[in-house]
Amino acid sequence: MKTGRGFIVLLSCLCLLLPHVAFAHPPVFVDGLVVGVTEGDRLTVNSSGTEIRVRLYGVATPQPPKIDRTTGWYKPGQPYAEEAFRALSSKVLHQQVRVEIRRTLVNKDEQIALAVVFLDGRNINMEMIAEGWGWVDRRFLSKMDVGHYTVVEKLARAHKDGLWVQERPQPPWEFKPEFRIRNRRN
Repeated sequence: MKTGRGFIVLLSCLCLLLPHVAFAHPPVFVDGLVVGVTEGDRLTVNSSGTEIRVRLYGVATPQPPKIDRTTGWYKPGQPYAEEAFRALSSKVLHQQVRVEIRRTLVNKDEQIALAVVFLDGRNINMEMIAEGWGWVDRRFLSKMDVGHYTVVEKLARAHKDGLWVQERPQPPWEFKPEFRIRNRRN
């Protein structure tokens, strides 16, 4: 039905244009330079000399491989993890961004800002979903945002963009790789 598809396209375009939605409390904005990208949904922003670890709000990208250099344990990654990392890096690395912090997560001895990243008015989180580099991560999304993010993901799935070329891509929250000992070569 062409009318339904046109409505989805229009709605997703509107979602990409909306810089942010109203909140019960005023959002916290931080401006800074992206000094590092560690995964397809994680980056580091330097704001006035303070480094802020940021995880993209509402986005979960494929898990990259992990290697423990001291023990040699190796945890394989998911397909399209490298592509998601490159996509985020090419968008924001060494760029001045505005970060809208939605929540702060405390994990062991570190704090991570769960945030929407804006570059020249563009919502980078929505772009990553729209281009098919990740899933909508509903765990921390507000009820107001779920619909916007979900429509954009459905459109990427329908167009088979990014990781959606796979028949049944496995979301990172279901990915349970086995640890292996990596062969050391001298």
